[in-house]
Amino acid sequence: MKGSMLAIGITLSLLSILHAFIPMLPVFSVLYGIGAALALLSLREITRPWAVRLLAVASTATMFLYFFGFFRLVHHFHDNWHRSGVALEAIGMLTSAFAMIAVLSVYSCRLKGDSVTDSTDQVIFGVPEEVKTEP
Repeated sequence: MKGSMLAIGITLSLLSILHAFIPMLPVFSVLYGIGAALALLSLREITRPWAVRLLAVASTATMFLYFFGFFRLVHHFHDNWHRSGVALEAIGMLTSAFAMIAVLSVYSCRLKGDSVTDSTDQVIFGVPEEVKTEP
């Protein structure tokens, strides 16, 4: 999982650097940079519940921003959409949105793993002690 988070972080970083030099849409550079930061932060062992929850909310918001950007770009497609530069922007947004699902799953697993369980509850299928069995 760490390898895929590293690949996502590097890819989004490269997209951010690439879009920094495109004067038409500099906001994409910021969006890709936020996604890269969230992906690379998932490599750290952050265990505080409030911090993990904040990162999970931020990655969800970033994912929805990527989907929003994709659907805004698709609105401008025409018959030969695959030959235009807008198609590359849309593919980048859609791919980034799906990559953020993997980043969100890392934070979600950390939130689920943070719950404290009773160490005596080791049975998969168990009956609570309050339930009396009939003789």
